[in-house]
Amino acid sequence: MFVGVIKVIINVLCDTVCIWALYFRDSAYRKHVLELRSENKLLLPDICLMEAAYPIFEAKGEEELKKYASFIRALPSAKNIEIVPLLLDDLIEALILVSEHPQFFLDQENLCLYDAMIAAIWRRTRATLATSDRNLMKFGRNRGLSAVRLRKTKLRT
Repeated sequence: MFVGVIKVIINVLCDTVCIWALYFRDSAYRKHVLELRSENKLLLPDICLMEAAYPIFEAKGEEELKKYASFIRALPSAKNIEIVPLLLDDLIEALILVSEHPQFFLDQENLCLYDAMIAAIWRRTRATLATSDRNLMKFGRNRGLSAVRLRKTKLRT
């Protein structure tokens, strides 16, 4: 007879803020994202890896993109990390989501296509989404999808 503890690892779908937190040690969200990773498998959408390049470039410049490329190169072999590709069906669904639910995927008439693509991947994977985006959380709540709000931690100065 087996007596012991069985640890259940769940899949946690990450948004771009999670990528930022994994990459930058001084991110206010880093501690929470690392806690999630220690207990679960983080699913990193490839589109979020692309989207994160923009704020990384804006914050640190073009030389930082080489470091970010090395970071991305190491991800597939990292513990509790899986890269999730955007499928053509995800893109099609994202475009439909924008047109059917503009309250979640349009911001003052600006297209939030990355958010819609994350939502499409979320629906496909049925993983728990880790995000700080209120619109994404509302979208998921209305559709029976689970989410965890990313917590900020004060940084030591």
